[in-house]
Amino acid sequence: MKKLMLVMALFVVAPVVKSQENTYLVPERANMRINVAVQIAKQLKERGYDRIAVVYMNTSDLCALTAASLVASLKTLGVDAYYLKGADPDLPLKIRNLGANWIYLAYFGERPHEEVQKALNEDLQTLASGFERANLIAHPSTLGLGFLAGALVDDKIREFLSKSNIKGLTVQQGKVDMVSVKVKDLELIVEPEPQPKKETPNIPRKCPLFFGIHRMDQLMVSKRFP
Repeated sequence: MKKLMLVMALFVVAPVVKSQENTYLVPERANMRINVAVQIAKQLKERGYDRIAVVYMNTSDLCALTAASLVASLKTLGVDAYYLKGADPDLPLKIRNLGANWIYLAYFGERPHEEVQKALNEDLQTLASGFERANLIAHPSTLGLGFLAGALVDDKIREFLSKSNIKGLTVQQGKVDMVSVKVKDLELIVEPEPQPKKETPNIPRKCPLFFGIHRMDQLMVSKRFP
């Protein structure tokens, strides 16, 4: 009888455990997001970004995975990067102590949109309390799904964002691009961010005067020594 009850208990518990599995973290879906993080890291490296603090939504496993993948990829490329969990009142202090130049916002994932928006708003309020303005980079989903725009309804956040230097990332057909983001009233104006100009090395040219003198010397030598 005890064995039967144990078997029945296993059948009851098993579906519950399975239902708690985070389907966003299965390899097929997680690998895709890791690949995007690698592309983002390459884009940031090519554009000269350095000392990046990646702040992620504290209740999202997917955001934590993305943040860790991005920071690891940046470090592999030689870029100083750090990841910080959100919902921390000491965020501004920690960012200052790290000497970060840029704050990367990773808020999206498997949580309900209302929860994501609330988490982003709270952390932006914390940043606004610690900084008058900041250099910000918005993750593709944070920008594309409207979470950054949704934060503009808060007056304090809107003022902070309007003073800040904001960049964003987009993914189109698997390709990562960077955009410039500006606040106008309750809207975000998104424009393509041009690629930085690559400096071409100066190739030394022959001096015509020197060439002429060299040629004259050759003629004089040829006359002296037939």
